[in-house]
Amino acid sequence: MGIRLIVEVLTSAPEALTHREKLLLVVLAEDANDDTRVTWNSVERPDVLRGAKLSRSQLYAVLKSLIGKGALEKLTAGQKNGAAKYKIAEFPQSQSPGIPDTEIPPQSPGNADTDRPQSPGTADTEPNRQCQENADTEPSQCQEIRDVSVPESGTPTPLNPSTTTPLASKRESQQQTDEDGIPAAARPLVDGITAAGVYVRWPFKGNGWFPVLSLIAKSGVPAMVDHALKAAARTDVESANYFLKGWRELPPQPAAGSGRPQLRAVSGGYQPYRNPTDQSVYDEDL
Repeated sequence: MGIRLIVEVLTSAPEALTHREKLLLVVLAEDANDDTRVTWNSVERPDVLRGAKLSRSQLYAVLKSLIGKGALEKLTAGQKNGAAKYKIAEFPQSQSPGIPDTEIPPQSPGNADTDRPQSPGTADTEPNRQCQENADTEPSQCQEIRDVSVPESGTPTPLNPSTTTPLASKRESQQQTDEDGIPAAARPLVDGITAAGVYVRWPFKGNGWFPVLSLIAKSGVPAMVDHALKAAARTDVESANYFLKGWRELPPQPAAGSGRPQLRAVSGGYQPYRNPTDQSVYDEDL
């Protein structure tokens, strides 16, 4: 396998070669011997066609072109008991071990780094964009342009609502708890279930009461108490967490002003059914 030969083809092959010709030459160099530069195996192998991205008919056309440009030499023709042999030409400007690398290593110990802006003896030429003499040019940070996130009063909107914001005040009012840690809005629900003889744990702490409070606002305490009592009658319940799934499926409270629909009055009023007194009605059935 010719690794050195592959590098030589990549760096020193004639510039007149097309991309297809150079790719095939690299594939052949992989199979060739580094010293003799002669291929070992058949050029018709599937991996050669796949690597060079050529069909069998295209392969011989590219081989002929490489021979014509002096990059390849055909030594022997293919026979029944042997494959054709090709030799990769020696390129005059190859980077072989006998020809030293003409590129000066910029980072070698004897060649100091030529990048002056970052060397210790040279000051950084990039202006300090954050120094006081050169203010930040982003418009939102300039004093002449007011930040739209700050109201005209000059007081910025806090990232976390404090107790002075309306949302925090509303939550605080809902979250007012008694000595047992139960919010005032949830106390009727807890008392209603406990008064009916269902004793369960209420494991909610702090923000954990928010789902319960939102369900109370949606469906109301009576409906939630009724559901809890029916569920507790079917199975032993130890924690109020057991009721959450059913509470979420309860319908919302009726809208304000909506009540039970009025029934239409029947003319003559209600009359209970009585058996007929005429005996002839029974005789006809017989």
